[in-house]
Amino acid sequence: MTEVASIQIREVGADARLLAGFLDLPKRVYLGDALYVPAPRGEVVAALRRDGAQKALVALSGDFVVARLIARLVPGLRDAEGKPYGIIGYFEALAWYDEAVADLFRAATAWLRQAGAGPIVGPMDGDTWHRYRLNVGPFADPPFLMEPYNPPYYEPLWTQSGFAPLERYLSKRVDPGSVVAHLEGRSREALAAGYSLRPLDPRRFQEELRTIYGLSRRIFAGNVLYTEIPEEEFLRLYAGTRSVIDPDLVLFARSPSGEDVGFLFAYPDRFQAVAAMQGERGLLAKLRFLRHRKEADAVDFKTLGVLAEHRRAGVAAALFHEGHRRTVEKGYMFANHCLFREGNPSGDLDGGAGRVMRRYVLYQWQGSPGR
Repeated sequence: MTEVASIQIREVGADARLLAGFLDLPKRVYLGDALYVPAPRGEVVAALRRDGAQKALVALSGDFVVARLIARLVPGLRDAEGKPYGIIGYFEALAWYDEAVADLFRAATAWLRQAGAGPIVGPMDGDTWHRYRLNVGPFADPPFLMEPYNPPYYEPLWTQSGFAPLERYLSKRVDPGSVVAHLEGRSREALAAGYSLRPLDPRRFQEELRTIYGLSRRIFAGNVLYTEIPEEEFLRLYAGTRSVIDPDLVLFARSPSGEDVGFLFAYPDRFQAVAAMQGERGLLAKLRFLRHRKEADAVDFKTLGVLAEHRRAGVAAALFHEGHRRTVEKGYMFANHCLFREGNPSGDLDGGAGRVMRRYVLYQWQGSPGR
């Protein structure tokens, strides 16, 4: 489709009109989409004000913002040559504005290279603790809670602008009873060796979050593009999970000596309840959440981690086995194994019983194609 108005790329800066256009663009992209769960406006504003070298850019067609992103330099994440990574996040764009998006990506990557960036990756909203990866479908199944969500047309916008896959991920839908049967023996062996499991104690919610934070720092430090965040930021990030989790489904593994050495973070898939809040946090939004809270037929298995020195003892299998056993016991029909990297051993814990629901890609910029 021909774009009539000329395209301009502008930095948001202190321009109130551009800021409003940046913040309001998702409403236009997802207009009428009942499956879209907007990020709280305050979180996006906080990202725009985040310390460090970054630029918030928009593409204008006439007076209208038609695409947006934040380009950020990450000094704490460097390649083999010592160059800092650049990341591109908070990307949104209207359909039919391919050239505007190409210009926007071109401006972002040019600024990042000028700022000294080596590899440039995305989509990533700040770091891997927050939303990252592009959802590339299939889109037949509805989203699950905390899943990256975007229109199908985003994939060619990235690939046609010089980005190629760096990492691939997927999510599976699984019969939880099959996983229980598959892992029974391995779980029994870990428990016989002296490992034990315990659920999250809701009376000590903050302390339990701190335990998850400490374990995560040790378990995932070697993951692709991992960076540290302060404990206070982690606690803020997960504070809202208290209303959606079931403490019985968040499990910790203890070694024979009584040390916490792994955890499983799973929760009922209360997507419908969260979607009903429409990105708001007021009283009416909370009432809408409560009205839909019990509309869940699956449990989302989001994070599974075990300290390296205990990974050959069957601890992950024991955590997964118990999580799925409790899923069956509570009457849920499905388990969603969420967002694991292709090739990760955790992807085999279903014993082949799962079907792929969705695939995701993290891209790296290879250079702008010719216009």
